[in-house]
Amino acid sequence: MLDYKIKHYEVEIQRLYKELKTFERAYGMKSSVFFRKFSEGRLGDDIDFIEWSSLYQMYNRLVGKKVELEGKK
Repeated sequence: MLDYKIKHYEVEIQRLYKELKTFERAYGMKSSVFFRKFSEGRLGDDIDFIEWSSLYQMYNRLVGKKVELEGKK
């Protein structure tokens, strides 16, 4: 069961990674830099930024869950 969940997380992580890269190319900055600036209120509330922020948070949450499950193997 753990292997199934880990594989599922890997697929989702890759999907989110591709979406994050699209934003990074469009706005010319890494997601981590974007998120820091966005969190500090330096970028405004454009719908793209809200979506990018959500994707980045989901990505990090899934990476954390995957690492946690791999530690239980």
